[in-house]
Amino acid sequence: MTEQHDVERAVEAAARSEPGRAPLWLALAAQRRRLGLHARRILSERGTEVQAFALLGVPDLRIEWLRRLSHAALIAQGAESWTGTLGGYRVHRYAFAGEGAERPVLLLHGLGGSADSMATLVSPLLPISPRVVLLELPGHGRSPQPPSGPLPAREYGKVVAAAVDRLHAEYGPVVVVGNSLGGALALHAAHERPDKVAGVVGLNPAGADLSEEALSVFPESFADERLGAARMARLLFHRTPWLFWLVARDFARNWSSPTVQKILDDARHDRDRSLGIDVLSAIRAPVLILWGEKDRLLPATSAEDFRKHIPGAQVELIPNCGHIPQLEQPAYTRRRVREFVEKLKG
Repeated sequence: MTEQHDVERAVEAAARSEPGRAPLWLALAAQRRRLGLHARRILSERGTEVQAFALLGVPDLRIEWLRRLSHAALIAQGAESWTGTLGGYRVHRYAFAGEGAERPVLLLHGLGGSADSMATLVSPLLPISPRVVLLELPGHGRSPQPPSGPLPAREYGKVVAAAVDRLHAEYGPVVVVGNSLGGALALHAAHERPDKVAGVVGLNPAGADLSEEALSVFPESFADERLGAARMARLLFHRTPWLFWLVARDFARNWSSPTVQKILDDARHDRDRSLGIDVLSAIRAPVLILWGEKDRLLPATSAEDFRKHIPGAQVELIPNCGHIPQLEQPAYTRRRVREFVEKLKG
């Protein structure tokens, strides 16, 4: 039996809440040790072709297995999990009952991602917020693909606005925190629901104007999954987390999916390429932009566009960080998000 199959069985069992039958963390620790011994230095220091070759010695795990593990972990931590209709679409949400009296928080993942990419932000928010919700956009994570097919960005915006409406009705003005596409949707929600959004934290948010040159960075599909995995790792991270390498090839496969490519094709054809200056300049909620300065997916000019066009926006650059601050610099990101929410008392 291969090491990869051992890990797959461990994740399957953990997702069924059978920890006694699956020494999952030992299995994953063995893979981390293997990376450290055989491939980790090459993967972290060399070019994409060498990294692609090094991936021959790394298990090729499906993202779905790790998402099932994440689901089990979130449930074990007290999350409610349900699928219902928001904005006319069926979507899945996790929700935590917090202990605080501050603002409720809505967490939004990026394009092609899922709620687990935002899960690192839950624990620092629970002591200060009455409700923390992780929303999975249609066609992402556990949210089903709409019968009509992949959605344009503006339809995702309707779903997020409906989520804000629901949270606001029970808990009052909402803080929306989003990464990448989720960051753009958070800013859009502040524009669409000015009386219901208390503040926005954008983690390397999309939504600034993109030039043709910037759009050329976005890959379409990958003929070679290992080269695609190495290229995506380079675009997303400054220093790639070891766990990403285990699912990197599957991530490259998913990047070619219709759900992802619909958003990118719209941008390439100048449909929903950016939020627009009119939207950004009309936002009145407090906004914090945390920008990983080593981002290779979105251009560095985006951070300055947000500083220039959003009134009063705080824009902070995070050194040695790529496109996903909550995963690459989690301690700093958690602290700044919590501080931002705490300052929105009233």
